[in-house]
Amino acid sequence: GYSYLIAKTMDEALNLEEFYIEGDIELTNSKLVDNKDAIYRQIIAQIASSLSKNLDDLTDFFGKTLYGYQMSNNPSMALFAEDSLKYELETALQFLLQNGIIRATPEGLKTTEFGNLIAKSNYTVETAVKIKEYISGMNEFNTDEFIYALSETPDMPLISFKGRKSKDPVREKLSESGLFAVDIGNPEATTVSLIEWINERSEYDIENKYNVYSASTRRSAYEASRLVIFAKKTSEVLGDYTYLKDFDFLSARLYYGVKEDIIPLVVGVKRLGRKRARNVVEIFGNDLTSVSESELQKIEGIGPKLASKIRLFVENN
Repeated sequence: GYSYLIAKTMDEALNLEEFYIEGDIELTNSKLVDNKDAIYRQIIAQIASSLSKNLDDLTDFFGKTLYGYQMSNNPSMALFAEDSLKYELETALQFLLQNGIIRATPEGLKTTEFGNLIAKSNYTVETAVKIKEYISGMNEFNTDEFIYALSETPDMPLISFKGRKSKDPVREKLSESGLFAVDIGNPEATTVSLIEWINERSEYDIENKYNVYSASTRRSAYEASRLVIFAKKTSEVLGDYTYLKDFDFLSARLYYGVKEDIIPLVVGVKRLGRKRARNVVEIFGNDLTSVSESELQKIEGIGPKLASKIRLFVENN
């Protein structure tokens, strides 16, 4: 990548040049071994691209990284640098093999379809494995439980509590949904907020009822929507097509913050929004074939253009 030094004055520019360009190189220590996900993803990338087919290939590759260089050139670590690196790689390979991300073949290590899916995504391996484990054990599609599972993954942006206010409303809502937690933390706050979000409760109501910072609800809902699509793709590569439609519906519900009945309307009519869509359905019902544009315009927030779009949607469906 690139780093840019932007100075506000000529004097500052000269100081930056002297310190960063002409100055001494700062001491840098590789953190690779502390970042398990970075190791997992690099191994997957190496195997997926056929650049590494076995442990020796991987050891050779990682030995050329900054981490490998520092290990082998450190007097106190040089003697066991290669053995230490091999141990880390063997442990990582065992994890990837056990979770069906890579497989051993006569030609060497290869990625599975699940491994290729991870390689093409931006999600951590831990997130992918947690989603795979959850959907592999599903006997039915439980929306609330699935949202809770997503909220416990590293890639979910969490909604936090406001200070030391009571967490009992969150615990009660979880219990109402058939979910039980010993400790009530941000994953639980996120779960409850998203459950309420897809049931069309406003961010203001969520914040006041559950004592959470609901400003990030939309972001969390958007990311959860994308995670559901990843779960659907995972289900497909595992050969389980039972709940594909359920995944699509939940993804749309999270994205738009709606109940299932108005999904076609909010998806089919751009910029209608969940509030106006709900008003349309509550006033005219789900069958809009006999509703005119002038009648639609009587609803607050619906003008001629939006009414025309709704009619066009109805006629095409």
